[in-house]
Amino acid sequence: MKKGFTLIELMIVVVIIGILAAIAIPKFSSVKDQAEQVACQSNMRSLGSAEAMYYGRFNAYGSVADLANSFVMENSVDMECPTSDAGYTETGGALATTYLIGCAEAPNGLTHGSIEDGIVSWQ
Repeated sequence: MKKGFTLIELMIVVVIIGILAAIAIPKFSSVKDQAEQVACQSNMRSLGSAEAMYYGRFNAYGSVADLANSFVMENSVDMECPTSDAGYTETGGALATTYLIGCAEAPNGLTHGSIEDGIVSWQ
């Protein structure tokens, strides 16, 4: 007598694996979206901290380019939102007394938040 699996047994195993995959794949995509949003917020928080350090050093807020040129945060001009691959929008700089860093619009039409004068606002 040969030992092995019948075709029906193999088909049942394939169906069970398919059902498990159908349940798991949507969970992974939502976790990916959340991770990208948290990464974007972390980038903005880093930019906000760099703005505070720049202000402490020069007594004025700087642009993202100013942060890079002053060696406060050299990679500031390279930071992008992981969802939209776009840079962060900014107002301030050039001896401004206030600053605003925002996330460019994500493909789903939402923004991830903003930082205004060190106060964060997450969407």
